[in-house]
Amino acid sequence: MSETLEFLLRVATIVALTGLVGAICLSDVAERRIPNRLVGWTLAIALAFHAFAPAGAGLFDPYTPGSIGLGDAALGALVAFIAFLLLHMARVMGAGDVKLMAAMGAIFGVSAVPGFIVTVFLTGGVLVASRMFDAERRRRLATNLRLIVWGRLAAVSGIEGPQFDPRTDTADRLPFGLAITMAAIVLAGSRMAGIDLPWSL
Repeated sequence: MSETLEFLLRVATIVALTGLVGAICLSDVAERRIPNRLVGWTLAIALAFHAFAPAGAGLFDPYTPGSIGLGDAALGALVAFIAFLLLHMARVMGAGDVKLMAAMGAIFGVSAVPGFIVTVFLTGGVLVASRMFDAERRRRLATNLRLIVWGRLAAVSGIEGPQFDPRTDTADRLPFGLAITMAAIVLAGSRMAGIDLPWSL
């Protein structure tokens, strides 16, 4: 493959992924919903790039951009999916967020997943802090935290207690897809700038 075609393939992939992730983010903010179709296309494009593009150090590497390999990308998707599936099983994360994390794992590869997860929680913390300026949101958050804590204590004690379900109990559910998107922008930007994040492996 010529250098021109390699460049065009990379640019087309980045543009397509940016459009899809942007649409996912808008949907989550507006409707608190991450469409499976958009996540599926994001995952498929990421895997296709890493399957067919010339070998390199990643989609956003400034020196040797290219494929990290289908196996690495697929493993990244699996590890990210499992990590967030545990949070979903604990009912603190939506199913759409889990699927979106899998797509991100495919984009960046398995070696980036631990650092990406840390970045997601940092951006999530920023998002939570920014929303806490609203008094009504603070009240709702306190109510949800009490529900989660008492539910866990009841479960440990072996008695029936309240169960928190982010799909129905949260009056102001955090659009965590936005935090995941922000983390992806941070990681992609740092990669393109040739900068390693302090918590990256």
